Amino acid sequence: MLQDIKNIFKRSDYFLLLIVMIMAVISYFAIYSAVYDTTTGLVRGNAARQLKIFGFGLIIFFAVSFIGYKRFVRFAIPLYIIGCLALVLVILKGDVGMGARRWIFGVQPSEFFKFVWVVMLGWVFMDLEAQSIGFFKLLKKLVWLLPPFGLVFLQPDLGTAMTYIAVWGIVVAFLGVRKEIVALFVILCMFAAPVMWNKMANYQRMRVISFLAPDKYSGGGGYQARQSKIAIGSGGLTGKGYLKGTQAHLKFMPERHTDFIFSVINEERGFAGGIAVIALFLLLLSRVMMTAVQFKEARGKVVCVAVGGFILFQFYINVSMTMGIAPVVGVPLPLISYGGSSLVTYMAMLGLVNSVYIYKDTPMEV
Repeated sequence: MLQDIKNIFKRSDYFLLLIVMIMAVISYFAIYSAVYDTTTGLVRGNAARQLKIFGFGLIIFFAVSFIGYKRFVRFAIPLYIIGCLALVLVILKGDVGMGARRWIFGVQPSEFFKFVWVVMLGWVFMDLEAQSIGFFKLLKKLVWLLPPFGLVFLQPDLGTAMTYIAVWGIVVAFLGVRKEIVALFVILCMFAAPVMWNKMANYQRMRVISFLAPDKYSGGGGYQARQSKIAIGSGGLTGKGYLKGTQAHLKFMPERHTDFIFSVINEERGFAGGIAVIALFLLLLSRVMMTAVQFKEARGKVVCVAVGGFILFQFYINVSMTMGIAPVVGVPLPLISYGGSSLVTYMAMLGLVNSVYIYKDTPMEV
């Protein structure tokens, strides 16, 4: 066992870890600025807590790497059942905040379920024969998506629920499903859209409407997006300077330390700062997908693609909504937005990728 632990530390993907650690530093300074009160000089929040959570996340990263992705995939069904039960418990006994019931005992199970969903997809698509999978067989694989999607949608948390769908679709696209099957699923989604619209909360529908008509609803449902665009635009090329962002510090921009942290970075560091963050995410994504492409074993390949799918989708949606080119759906920026559940979940998912990387030449048998 001691030798196994040594191998984990010796063979880990430290370039991947370096990218994540740079993001953690950016996250700390961005969150600190977002919660800093310029009038009193007080930090109205706990930016240091995010660093502590990151430290715990590092432990989780190596623990997951040691256990190995194959062991997690082997127990995918029990993890899936426990995850769904946790989502049910949230609906029944969860804490209500900002019009939604998403937290229980100070954590957000829908975030932790992302890890479960990655493991589950590794189990569902372990055959890696999507080219030979017919429409109805693929439809059976889609059934596993319905319980978590429905339970999270009912909280309501449309943003997180959509990430489950998106990652499933990204894995299917990576496997190369035939075009006619993709077309059939698109048609199914079109028929499901009106049902989802009717089940959405009023504030969620307002966000979509305000996105389509931003000038008309700039003071209501479109307020967040408008203030975010002002912050990003006013940053110019190099920004206003650290702790000098007016939109954030004069409190025009809501949720500036969570969903709109990218706006804070752009206002203070300008276009250059925004591009640097985007470059880091592309580098992280390329590292994850490189591991997926290099690995031959089906479960490890799908696990890496699913983790990459979460990074890509959440990054794209968060950045897009801050710039007003996507509706505001409450999706945090991975590894940078404030939030313990999200950070620990991503560190655990990257631990799965690291375990694949460690055994990319000699797959671990368990």
